[in-house]
Amino acid sequence: MAAIDQERPHGASWSGIGNLLIVYIVWGSTYFAVKIAGTGPPAIAPLQLQTWRIWAAALLLITIGLARTRRLPRLSARQLAICAASGISMWVTGNGLATLASRHAASGFVVMAMGVIPIWTTLISSIIERTRPSRSTVAGLAIGLSGLLLVVGPPVFLANSPSVETGYSVWLAFVLCAAGLTWSLGSLIQKPLFTAISPVWAAGLQTLAAAIVLSGICAANGITLMPPLDLSPSQIAAFLYLVICGSVISLLAYIAVMRIYSPAIASTFAYVNPLVGVMLGWALLGEKPTLISLVGIAVILTGVAVIMITPRRD
Repeated sequence: MAAIDQERPHGASWSGIGNLLIVYIVWGSTYFAVKIAGTGPPAIAPLQLQTWRIWAAALLLITIGLARTRRLPRLSARQLAICAASGISMWVTGNGLATLASRHAASGFVVMAMGVIPIWTTLISSIIERTRPSRSTVAGLAIGLSGLLLVVGPPVFLANSPSVETGYSVWLAFVLCAAGLTWSLGSLIQKPLFTAISPVWAAGLQTLAAAIVLSGICAANGITLMPPLDLSPSQIAAFLYLVICGSVISLLAYIAVMRIYSPAIASTFAYVNPLVGVMLGWALLGEKPTLISLVGIAVILTGVAVIMITPRRD
C-alpha cells in the first residue's frame, strides 16, 4: 500500500495556514466561552446550550448561503444524507457525547481523551482510502499525544479532587472513545460535499440536521428550549462568541482545512486546543502552568511541526 501524505497538499498557502490557525485558536477558546455561558446567575444545561448554539449557527449559515446564491442548493438524496450524517456525527454524537461526559469528569480529562481524534482520523482515513500513514506522520501523532498528556496530565492526576466521578470510569471510557471516533468519522465522510456545494451550504445543512436531532433529544428528556430571560451580559456575549466564532467562522475554516490538508494535519486541532486553553488560563485567569506543562507545550508544537512538514519532506 502507498503511504499517504506523500504529495504536497494543493492550496497549502497562507490562506490554508490562516484557516488552520482559526481552528486552533477559536476552538481552543470555546472552553472558556462554554463555561461563561453555562454558569450563573441562571444556570444553563449543557444540552440546552448546545442546542441553542447549533440552531443559531444553522440559521446564520443558511441565511448567508441564501444571501449569496439567492436559492437553495440542488442536492441528490445521497448528498443530503451525507450532510445529515456528517453533521449528526460531529455535533450530536461527537461534540454532544464529550459535553455529556463533562458532567462526570474533569474538563482536563475530557480534553485529554478527545486528543485521540488525530489518531482516529488517520486510522479511519487509512481504511477508507486503503492506504497506510507514513512513518513521519505516525511519529508526529505520537509526539503530539505525548505532549498532550504532559499538558493536561498534571491537573487531572495531581488535583486534590478526583478527575473522574466514582463509578463512571468504564462508562466514560466508552463515551469518550465514541465521541472521538464519531467526530473523526463525520469529518471524513463529508469530503464528497466539497465539490458539490459551497462550504457555507455544507456547514449550514450539517448544523441544521444536528439542531433538529438535538431538539428531539431535548424534548425526549423534558428539557425546554426557551432561554431564560435574565441572562447576564457576559452570558449573552459568550453565547454570541460560541455561535459566530465557535460554530460559524471556525466550522467554515475547518471545512477549508479539510479541503486543503491531509486528515492528519486537519485533526491536529485536538492537540493544539488544550494548548490554547492552558495559555488563555495563564493570561486571563492567572492559572500558571507547571514546568511539566510547559515542556508538554513544546512537545505538542514539535509533533505538529513534524506532521505539517511531512508532505513537503516526503
